[in-house]
Order: sequence, then structure tokens, then C-alpha cells
Amino acid sequence: LLAMQVAFAQGATEVTLTDVADERLEIARRLGATRALNVAEETLEDAGIEADVLIECSGNERALGDGVRCVRPAGVAVVVGMGPNEETSVPLAFIQTSEIILTGTFRYANTYPTAIDLAATGKVDLDAMVTSHYGLPETEEALQASGKDPANVKPMVIPNGA
Repeated sequence: LLAMQVAFAQGATEVTLTDVADERLEIARRLGATRALNVAEETLEDAGIEADVLIECSGNERALGDGVRCVRPAGVAVVVGMGPNEETSVPLAFIQTSEIILTGTFRYANTYPTAIDLAATGKVDLDAMVTSHYGLPETEEALQASGKDPANVKPMVIPNGA
């Protein structure tokens, strides 16, 4: 959801967001997604999705493979999400024959000034993603909340109480 907002803020004119949770897709629609697709119900291929740029944030191996296959020739695939395994498979022959640039990112070095500016100027709506609040003693519960309930998109811990 945040990557989608940043893409728009950086000049993207069309953004398709995919997920398996309808609650997240509804938030994406409210935030301006051109298209929000539940990939548990319809594959990217069946939906006819084509992209100049893929930003894969889930860390899911299947999502990465399916997403890469939707990148147009000479497009870019950016891997943001980290999966549970150190290694994963990608459709290498497709990447090579389509001349796709595959890159990864980690820890977002030197991006804090830009991130603060995007939030301060309202180019990204952080509040729209927060779906629950927890006090500091409930931090463990907050960290597990979105895994237990897909509707709980971004739990927030407030140190001085919820």
C-alpha cells in the first residue's frame, strides 16, 4: 500500500495492486489504485496484467514469479519483500529473453528525508493504512495482529497508551 502511494507520488500514472486479502484491496482502492486484484481469485495472467515496473513487496515466491512474468520487455522488477528462505527461484529464461532488469532493495539507505517529505506534504496517507492501535504492553499482540487477521493491515503501537 505504501509502495503504491510512493509510485504515484513519483509520477506513476497507473498502479495495479495485488493481494489475497480483500480488506487490503479495499484500502488500495480508497488510496487510488487503478486496479486492485485479488490473486487468490484471479491470476495476473488471466487478468491480462502487464507492467513496466514490478515492485514485489510480499516476499512470496509465487508472487515474485508470477509478477516477473507480467513485466513487459525491457521492464524493471524490484524485489522489496523478503521471504522466509535465503534463496528463491525466479523465471530466469523469461527475465533474459525479455531483457528485464531485476534488482533488490534493503533497508532503504538515505531515504528518510524523502519519506518524511512524502508524509509531511500529504503525498502518502499513512493514517489510511493504520487499522488498529495498541499500547506498549501489547506490542507482541500488535506484531502478530496482521498475521492473525488480514483486515488488520497496519497495527500501530502507541508507547503512552492506545
